[in-house]
Parts: sequence; structure tokens; C-alpha cells
Amino acid sequence: MRKLDLEYKIIGEGRGVLVIETGIGGSFYDWYPIVEKLKEHFTIVLYHRAGYGKSQNPSTPRTTKNIANELNCLLEAIGIKEKFILMGHSFGGLCVQQYAKMYPHKLKSIVLLDSTSFNFKSLYMLDIPVMKEFIAINKMVESNINSSKKSKEELKKQNQNIISAYNNRISEEDMVAVEEFFTSHMLHKTIAQEFENWDTDSKDIKDMREFPQIPLIVVARDIDLAIKEWIDYDIPEKEAVLYENQWRRLQRELSEVSEKSKFIIAQGSGHEVYLDRPDLIINSLNIIIS
Repeated sequence: MRKLDLEYKIIGEGRGVLVIETGIGGSFYDWYPIVEKLKEHFTIVLYHRAGYGKSQNPSTPRTTKNIANELNCLLEAIGIKEKFILMGHSFGGLCVQQYAKMYPHKLKSIVLLDSTSFNFKSLYMLDIPVMKEFIAINKMVESNINSSKKSKEELKKQNQNIISAYNNRISEEDMVAVEEFFTSHMLHKTIAQEFENWDTDSKDIKDMREFPQIPLIVVARDIDLAIKEWIDYDIPEKEAVLYENQWRRLQRELSEVSEKSKFIIAQGSGHEVYLDRPDLIINSLNIIIS
């Protein structure tokens, strides 16, 4: 494979190596607050997948298989030789599941934060017509393709709430990078491609070898809070309850792939567990290193 040019940061000098895989459309700048609390105990590797931030444009289809391979190439290039903890959020968790099956010998343990499941399709088999319209993958693809055709000024306006949320959390220099990140046409093209491959990704992960029997922590969001958030988006309560109960079942199923697993419910947290309950993640990582 030819040399990759992926944007990455190494923060901290702790004895354990922690590699973080962000969610779909997510920037590693989101993780700065929790990384600040972890850097004494861990050497943390943050990176942007191809098509994200200052990383190169994708040269292969945006499958979890290719993403896992590219992450592995990056880690080899920057000299990560010891076994490490791999933590993934949402779609990043699906990428982590793929990596674990491809490179089990390189991992010390895994942390999945409200991760997309390899059986995510079961969510679309529920009797939730309004919700299905809201979460339809083809709509996500279409929306991001449309965004990729907008001007940078239009993208800045579209993502203003996301960008402004970083104020006072990161440096002025990083704020410039955040604005560039969310106004990138390539970002939205890449997100569309990642969504397009979800179905084949999940099949590929299921068809591969067994999950490695290494320590695994699965953190799931708060059902009651998630239901309330769906209702705020005008999703009928009955549908929100059905969806969230199935999401929880899928999280429990993820925790069952390893006999060395721990299942944790993040009370008071929505999907962004690393922002809502950083204390829980820090405690989970301390369990691993102790």
C-alpha cells in the first residue's frame, strides 16, 4: 500500500497507548477535553480518517475494512509497536470492531462508546415509520452529497452551531482548523461514502473470524434521555421507545462477543458519551490499566 498522509496528534506520555476512532463526521478536536484528563496516564493517538480534516483524500472505497487497514498503516508508520487500547465512538466503534478482527494480536483491549452494531439493520426492521424516515441511510447519503456541492460560506452557516460550540474549549489556531474541517467539501463526500457502505461493512464484520477474547468495555447511552431527545425531534414516543430498546439490546449483544467484557450504562448521557460522561470513560480506562 502506498504511503498514507493522515493527520494525527500524539498527546501525553503515559505508560499505556490509547488510540481513538471518532464517529462519522466527527473531529478529533471534540476529544480535547477528555484527552486533557487522560494525558498523564496514557499516550493518546488522535487521527482523522482519509477525507477528514487535513488527511489526504480517500484513495480507496470508504469501507471499515479499508479504514482499519489505513489506521494500521498509520500506527506502524508512527512507531506504535506495543499492544494498545482502541476506543471507538458510534461509527468509529464499527471501525474498531473491524480492526479487532483484522489485527487482534495488536490490541490490549477495546472500548466501544455507544457504538454502531454489526447488526444495526435490525433497527430498520422495527415498526417505526416516522423514525425510519428520519434516520434513513439514503437520506444521510443524499444530504451529505448535497452539502458537498455548497459553497464554503453556505457550509459555515449550515454548521455554525457545531463550530461555535468549540469556542473557549480550544485555541484560536485550532478554531481555524475546526472551521476548515466542517466547511470541507471532501468531508461531506466522505461521510456520504461511509454511510453508503454500512450494510456491506456489517456483513463483512459478521463473516470474519471470531472476535478476539481480550478485555472489552461497552458503554451504552441512557435510554430515558435518548427517548426524550427523539421526542424533541417530533418522533412519536412509541417509536422512540421501540428504537431505544433495540439499540440497548444491540449494545448488550456487542458486550457478549468477548468473555472478558464489562457492560456500562452511561446514566445522564446521550449518544456523545465522551462529552456527557467523561468521568465514566476515565474510570473505564483506569479499570483496564489496573
